[in-house]
Amino acid sequence: MSRHEGVSCDSCMKSNFRGHRYKCLICYDYDLCDACHTSETSRPASQHTADHPMQCILSQTDFEFYYGGETLMEQAQCFPCPFCGRLGFTVSTLQIHVNFEHADATAEVMCPVCSAMPGEEPNNLTDDLATHLTFEHRGLRDLISFHQLFSVHSK
Repeated sequence: MSRHEGVSCDSCMKSNFRGHRYKCLICYDYDLCDACHTSETSRPASQHTADHPMQCILSQTDFEFYYGGETLMEQAQCFPCPFCGRLGFTVSTLQIHVNFEHADATAEVMCPVCSAMPGEEPNNLTDDLATHLTFEHRGLRDLISFHQLFSVHSK
């Protein structure tokens, strides 16, 4: 396993650690190493609580090892809802869930997709996750279909 370069665990303060990294989807720039995430004695930040949803993040090298050769749209990523903590969403099902279950939510949360994808901004706070997911993380084919559907209904 490779290291999470430039990242420190906010509980044990270990930097550039190996293994899984967990990012809080509520607290800005709050990360835990695997040991602290699974430990019941990890030191919480002033605003972080154990019930905050966390996104598991692989290092760039581990990501390429596990998903090498697959395109981003085909990868079997699993995302939690930052509002209710429910687990097991794909990008598409997370978008549907947020649109139907949290349509009126105004809390600022981290985008779990941005947090998990290499090359994305892991601390991307948004106060409109539904719109962000729709326009930042849908496939080109979905956007074309959406545009065509919108064009037909607006005539």
